[in-house]
Amino acid sequence: MTSGPGPEIGDDDDEALLKLLRSDFAFEAEDRAIVGKPRLLSLKDHDRPFVRIASQVSSDDLNLRRGADDRRDRFAVRQLVQGLGEVKDLTGPRTSDEVDEFAAKVFDQAPNFALAIEAIRQSAQVHITRGARWFQIRPLVIESSPGAGKTRLVHLLAKASGLTMVYLDCAAMTNLSPIISQDGTWSNSRHSEIMHALANSASANVIVVLDELDKLRDMSRHSSPQPSESLVGLLEKRSAAAHMDNYLQLTVDLSFTNWIILVNDATRLSRALLDRCQVIRMAPPTPAEIADIATREIERRGLAPELVAPIIKAVRLGKITSLRTLHKLLDAASAAASRPLLN
Repeated sequence: MTSGPGPEIGDDDDEALLKLLRSDFAFEAEDRAIVGKPRLLSLKDHDRPFVRIASQVSSDDLNLRRGADDRRDRFAVRQLVQGLGEVKDLTGPRTSDEVDEFAAKVFDQAPNFALAIEAIRQSAQVHITRGARWFQIRPLVIESSPGAGKTRLVHLLAKASGLTMVYLDCAAMTNLSPIISQDGTWSNSRHSEIMHALANSASANVIVVLDELDKLRDMSRHSSPQPSESLVGLLEKRSAAAHMDNYLQLTVDLSFTNWIILVNDATRLSRALLDRCQVIRMAPPTPAEIADIATREIERRGLAPELVAPIIKAVRLGKITSLRTLHKLLDAASAAASRPLLN
């Protein structure tokens, strides 16, 4: 490769030139990226793992795949396919020490989920020993009683890891469309929320949370009595790596996705799905555990220490029986403490 004459570069411009060279080098490396094959761009100041999860598809090719009829959503589909075809970073805790620090940070705020946090830590460590330089875990099912704090836990996990989280409330679903796109020829078809999130995310290893999957009801025709059985292909690494999105008519590699499934009753999930996940069954928190968490949270939030005694008393009297209730009370106390005083 040759280049024509350019402006003279002085010593003061060395840093700018270095950034330019790095940028050109990065673009060249991205152009060579193959679908499903992670690459590591090693620079002086940091390493950048990245991957392509879908092929770049031209508008003509896309129209041939989906049909040439005049679709009102054609522009939106083209935008999604373009976003999915872009190179995605692989991010999150990427060393053993970073994973340990991440787990410790989450445990400090959710000690009652020690079993689940440890399972996540160990799974991430295993992937790192196998060569990953990004955050990756085996699909995880967390079973606990209502109000135990599962939803709060996944938000803590996403914040501590720095990963994008796709949160789907399965109890509100009447079909699988938000998770798996339906055939584009159906009148009520649509792209999935997962495809939308990946197309708009800079990273490939997002966290997808399926909350209350055990309560999902698939009301569509010819649906399975166990809707979760239809999700097995997303969790199986080999099939996930070649997932065909029926709505977009595009093959997308979902093998880098981190799946966390939250349920109250894991027995309502299909055996095939459970076999592909690590299952953590959490016992309901005892009054002593709730009281201990209350004490920790009051200190962490910087609330008045005088709150500890009445809350512990309420726990012992059975007025606070779940962490959901506890956190609502503490949220209210935090809001009241931050409210300005009126003169």
